[in-house]
Amino acid sequence: SLRDGKSGLVNTNKLVRNYPGATGLKTGSTSLALYNLSASATRDGLSLIAVIMRAPNSDTRFKDAKKVLDYGFSNYTYKQLAKKGDKVQQVEVQKGVESTVDAIFEADSGKLLKKGETKNIEQEIEWKEPFIAPIEKGEVIGTAIFTDSSGQESRVNLIASQSIAKISLWNMTTHLYQMWFQLLR
Repeated sequence: SLRDGKSGLVNTNKLVRNYPGATGLKTGSTSLALYNLSASATRDGLSLIAVIMRAPNSDTRFKDAKKVLDYGFSNYTYKQLAKKGDKVQQVEVQKGVESTVDAIFEADSGKLLKKGETKNIEQEIEWKEPFIAPIEKGEVIGTAIFTDSSGQESRVNLIASQSIAKISLWNMTTHLYQMWFQLLR
């Protein structure tokens, strides 16, 4: 509904209303191209797109798209390997006002797997050592490498969760005073 109910738009993609997990996409038809549909859906972290071209009528394009999406959801699954912001490890920082920083995943990462297929996925971490202050929040400090049994790799940057300033005489003195007053409490 638009303009206080004076105008309205209707979505011509019937799957958006009738298919579980449907997220969109685009319908179209011309006398030459016939009936076409790009349909998208997401379930349990797995997003699929079905493209139907030159269907003889509108109902057929929706039925065919549903079949393609059903096939995908029945036969494949998504395995999450990394979740953005999750802590991987705490690393030691040299010459910083803090002695450690958390290494977190910069982005999500996952793998498409055929259902029933078990692939052993190993994680290896390559660090950009040594970790010497200053370190900026979001700075890349390593890489997580996920390798499946077929040798396919997926890489995700590991970033610093916070900034760590370089230690100086001033901030060291301030830090020691703060620690001393905390002990007196």
